[in-house]
Amino acid sequence: MKVVILGAGALGSILAGHLARAGEDVTLVARGERAAYLKERGITVTGLAEFNVPCAVMTDPSKITEADVLIVAVKTHQMDTAISGLAHARFSTVTTVQNGVQANDQLAEVFGAANTLGGVASFSGEVSPNGDVRFTVNAGFQLGELPEGSSDRVQDLCAMLQKSGINAEAVANIQTHQWSKFVVWVGATPVAVLTRQESYKFFSDSDSALICARVMREVAAIAGKRKIPLQESGPFPVKAVVNGSEEEGVAALQELGAVFEKNSPGHKMSALQDLEKGRRLEIDETLGYAVAEARKLGIPAPTLETCYSLLSGINRQL
Repeated sequence: MKVVILGAGALGSILAGHLARAGEDVTLVARGERAAYLKERGITVTGLAEFNVPCAVMTDPSKITEADVLIVAVKTHQMDTAISGLAHARFSTVTTVQNGVQANDQLAEVFGAANTLGGVASFSGEVSPNGDVRFTVNAGFQLGELPEGSSDRVQDLCAMLQKSGINAEAVANIQTHQWSKFVVWVGATPVAVLTRQESYKFFSDSDSALICARVMREVAAIAGKRKIPLQESGPFPVKAVVNGSEEEGVAALQELGAVFEKNSPGHKMSALQDLEKGRRLEIDETLGYAVAEARKLGIPAPTLETCYSLLSGINRQL
């Protein structure tokens, strides 16, 4: 397959690096200093994998005319501008590793619903100050047809990713996977930003875990209204948090904290990484979207609204 990856942050670099190392035809769309660095030095991955590999880097997306697969790996607030730069190109399949649940509609509007797959990134990493990418979690990359089902193209894409070293899984219920991750991400992000702690620390603490659990339960109510069932998301105990009591939810998150401390003690939520680098937080399209949906559906979400207000104040200072 000919693959284009849009965005050279942590996830885009991890994907491009693994595919290039596996000998796949992959082009990474990057810009500015990041593009110059990658052209000169290649992609260096550390952590769960250790390698350096050259990769084709494109700074002008207008020169891309077609490919089999486009994987979008930009922040939510960069989405519309980024994909508009590739609207002229033809892709048989487009998907995303983006946080949030709005990308399906955004991709379908530009590239066509028939070409759009749902994607959920349950893997993570961080771009180090020296330009290397530290690969911290490889819990999976779920892909599926929308609104549901699998297909040969899903299976083929997953097989290519799996062969390259990215754990990938074809699923028939991609919206369940997307919303399950969304519940976790929206619950954990404000706690990570406000405490500025590694993930294992705030999950392990009873007070911060309680805030996380309350937000998760409020966002889960939105999925419930939409008749979208939830399930466990990678290592995250979604059902234990949203279906049991608050106390049971906190205990489940604290157990998760112990897992992170053992396996990924350096893991930080992507929003915390952005905060530490003085970058805009992708909260309007995630927490803000959840707040708007809760209000529209008449779902009380006091903890979510408070967290969104606090993070909005932080965002305005960045």
